[in-house]
Amino acid sequence: MRNPRTLVAALLLCAPISAASAGSLSTEIDGVRVELGSEPVTPGTKQATIYRVRLAGSGGEPLTGVRVTLQGRMADGMSVVAPLRTSDQPGIYRGQVLFTMEGRWELTLRITGQGKRFELQLTEQVGR
Repeated sequence: MRNPRTLVAALLLCAPISAASAGSLSTEIDGVRVELGSEPVTPGTKQATIYRVRLAGSGGEPLTGVRVTLQGRMADGMSVVAPLRTSDQPGIYRGQVLFTMEGRWELTLRITGQGKRFELQLTEQVGR
């Protein structure tokens, strides 16, 4: 079970979702199923963290042709931006982040295209 890190989500569109636990998020927003995961489960500063997002429509069909971006920011102004690119599987988007400091990072997962536009706010604890 993934328990060393906390990943909490809140939707800017004010749609209710439950807090994700332990390195994964699974929610539905405006008819789109969003599943987010990372490897390693506990991000650190010595290696890149790979983020994987799976997007599917309400009928389970993969959502393709959208732009997915992950942005991160620390309280001191340190920031990262990672475009998540399509993979060889439809509806799967991947990207990597190299966190430069340990601590709490505020992340924004932005999805645009196919008549959809929304953001998820996440908190990632890097290191320890």
